[in-house]
Amino acid sequence: MAALGLAAGDAVLHGGRLALLAAALAIAALGLLLVGLLFRRPFAIPWSILLVAAAYLVGREGSPVVDGFAAVVGALLLLSAELGSWSIGHDARIQTEPSLAVRRVVIVGALVAGSLLVDFVLLGTAAVSSGAGVLLAIVGVAAAVGAVAVVLRMVRA
Repeated sequence: MAALGLAAGDAVLHGGRLALLAAALAIAALGLLLVGLLFRRPFAIPWSILLVAAAYLVGREGSPVVDGFAAVVGALLLLSAELGSWSIGHDARIQTEPSLAVRRVVIVGALVAGSLLVDFVLLGTAAVSSGAGVLLAIVGVAAAVGAVAVVLRMVRA
């Protein structure tokens, strides 16, 4: 909830002239996630992430520059999805082994850190003017392929 709240807060804070719409989307997302967590409904997680992402996009409307905080918002959305699914999947009646919990925390931390790194690389390439040439395009494609590879690797783990 906290990670999604931070991402939603950034969307509302930088909402510009559409701040009310961004706030409405953010509140709807947080409410949906709360209801989903309380009633253990996994369908609420992707919809709440989508609503916060929409609030962020609405908040960025009209801004001609690349937002440096977009990488952090993306990592917060990923962290929210992972922790939300972990919370719904947790059964208090079953005792979790500490080594398994530590392994899961490390994997989620590595996933979020890897996505943050790839996000920063992609934002850096997007911020550079398009006249930089073919080398920059190759770096951007390599970063995108790296992002997909990280996600696929984490799915298999």
